[in-house]
Amino acid sequence: MTEKIIINPNNIDYLLIKKAADVLAHGGIVALPTETVYGLGGIVDKEEVVKKLYEVKNRSQDKPFSFAVFDVNKVINNYFEILPPFGYRIMEKYWPGPLTIIYYSEGNDKLGIRIPSNLITQEILKELNAPVYLPSANISGEKDAVTAEEVETVFGGKIDLIVDGGKCSGNQPSTVIDLTFKPFKVLREGTITEKDLALTFIKKRILFICTGNSCRSPMAEYLLKKYLDQFKPYASTRYEVISRGISVYPGLDIAPNMVNILKDKEDINAEGFLSAKIDRNTLISSDLIFTMEDRQSKYILEFEPTTEGRVFNLKKFLPAVLEKDIPDPIGKDLYSYEKVYYILKEAILELVDWV
Repeated sequence: MTEKIIINPNNIDYLLIKKAADVLAHGGIVALPTETVYGLGGIVDKEEVVKKLYEVKNRSQDKPFSFAVFDVNKVINNYFEILPPFGYRIMEKYWPGPLTIIYYSEGNDKLGIRIPSNLITQEILKELNAPVYLPSANISGEKDAVTAEEVETVFGGKIDLIVDGGKCSGNQPSTVIDLTFKPFKVLREGTITEKDLALTFIKKRILFICTGNSCRSPMAEYLLKKYLDQFKPYASTRYEVISRGISVYPGLDIAPNMVNILKDKEDINAEGFLSAKIDRNTLISSDLIFTMEDRQSKYILEFEPTTEGRVFNLKKFLPAVLEKDIPDPIGKDLYSYEKVYYILKEAILELVDWV
């Protein structure tokens, strides 16, 4: 008979987590709970594991398995080729969760990857630190197993271990999206609907960047949000506007002069804004990136070359006579801040028409 271990997701026994990971590491087949149904886990890159999974599931070998990992950054850095920006936003929004994404590897092979949100399986994957095939725990074409008892009924004696993490929801299967189609193709609609994914696709991310994310870039963010709402009523479903800084101590308030100017001249309440530092994931997930100075554009392109063609100096949206880097007012008088406000406003109004 197949051994079964019980792990309480609210009080995880890490000795049992290690046991399950060890079985996988040595080529065993382990039934694992997910947020939808139970899956049959087998470590990737062991030929005998793949063969056994096809055998126990009675699955045609022309249907490849997707695999699961625990870390989004591993997918971005180690498995997938460069994705379009909305692909990273889909990962950001729906992983961990019931979504399998299919895309090209660096070697131009198609890969299907999922990051389960089930805490038990997450911890096992983390302990193993290796990708795991995770097809549903059923005979191909038959009912999915949503309890450990159902897994045992079908696969008892045929697999090496069953991890009983309680009943899975089983309401709907995971969604499968293929990003090798342009813009994408939903191969199986599940918990995450095609409409959900389409809304993520059409909502473009606009990113403003300055040095400290305490004056110029947040002001540009607030102004663009206001004027998009004012002149393009559909903007809230089409654009996400954010800002970041290159040299930032995260969590600082916006400069008081900028708060006052935005309140007095635009009736915008900027209190509560906190600075944030740019990171790679924000860059690669942004459709349009606007900097305040040429040196910032250069820095971004050197930091993340894949952003080429999406990075613009905001001065390009100013009249030719004003087409200069937008000056940094930090440490200067109120007049300097007001001057920056008027420059930014002119550029943003032009940008509203452009987007």
